[in-house]
Amino acid sequence: MNAQNDADYIHWLDSLWAERLLAARDRKPDVSVGILLWPTFPMMSLTGVVEPLRHAADFADNSRPIHCRWSIMGKPGYEALASCGIRVQADAPYINPTDFDYIAVIGGLLPHLHAAPATHRDYIRVAASAGIPIIGACTGSFILAQEGLLMGRKAAIHPFHSEDFRMAFPRQTFSTRDDFLIEDGRITVPGGVSILSLMTELIRNHCGPDRAAKAVYQLSLPDQKNMSSFDHERASAFRHVEDARVQRAIVLIESRKGRDVPPEQIAATIGLSPRQFTRLFQAHIGMTPKHFILETRLRYVRFLLDNSVLPITAIAHETGFSDSAHLATAFRKKYECSPSEFRHRRK
Repeated sequence: MNAQNDADYIHWLDSLWAERLLAARDRKPDVSVGILLWPTFPMMSLTGVVEPLRHAADFADNSRPIHCRWSIMGKPGYEALASCGIRVQADAPYINPTDFDYIAVIGGLLPHLHAAPATHRDYIRVAASAGIPIIGACTGSFILAQEGLLMGRKAAIHPFHSEDFRMAFPRQTFSTRDDFLIEDGRITVPGGVSILSLMTELIRNHCGPDRAAKAVYQLSLPDQKNMSSFDHERASAFRHVEDARVQRAIVLIESRKGRDVPPEQIAATIGLSPRQFTRLFQAHIGMTPKHFILETRLRYVRFLLDNSVLPITAIAHETGFSDSAHLATAFRKKYECSPSEFRHRRK
């Protein structure tokens, strides 16, 4: 993909997202991350968390924290010295952990794991008690293990640290073959480009595949002719999908919320016959394009039930159902309750 095509693709993703920005101007961010830095933390781990969020948070080449937000926390005046010698100052106090979707603990060099303020560890324990998912990045997994927060879970550890981890926590199971592991409110990631893989996965889950795709393309080299280096590290918007045509089809379907995207039109857009497209899509996604489109529309129904006061009839029209009865039938089959029952339960 040349530089011009790359720029056109990013512009296309942004134009699809602009509608959402306008419609959701007053909503809280789709994903927010609180960050705790340990002394001698690796700068790449911090940028690996922040940069994907920054690109996904806004459209065009802006960096406003609209749909993704992040804060580096600590006591007033707290500074963490990175392993490269750069100092990074906290930009926020210890915020109520329930204001975040994730707390990211970025560890430092092993000899310095006990050098952080005790308040950092206090905050982690409070966040864990509140049920907030906690990310252990790089040697952050050591810190979570020290606090007893990985019991009954497997940790993703860098091969360089595997022997140290085994000696420090002989009863703790771990893997050196995973980019990251998500288990019961704990997320461990070895560091390096694996953090990009994790963050694009979280962005995809919270913000949608078009935002994750933009983060990947913005962070990739523009003159790559084949898949980007991040794709080869599984840091893609759809880490389980290798075919770029299927990726583009998913972006198109989800960005339009499943409306006005018949499978035949998508097939033509990506240069396949309807039959070829259906076979390819099902092979990669495990369902037909028609089924995936319906699932996407129903997810948008749930979004509107949660975040709007539109009547059910208006939601049916907005999401492409012929009337509220057809919507109710499809919704009940998927979620085992009617749209009105779902809305009532969420109050």
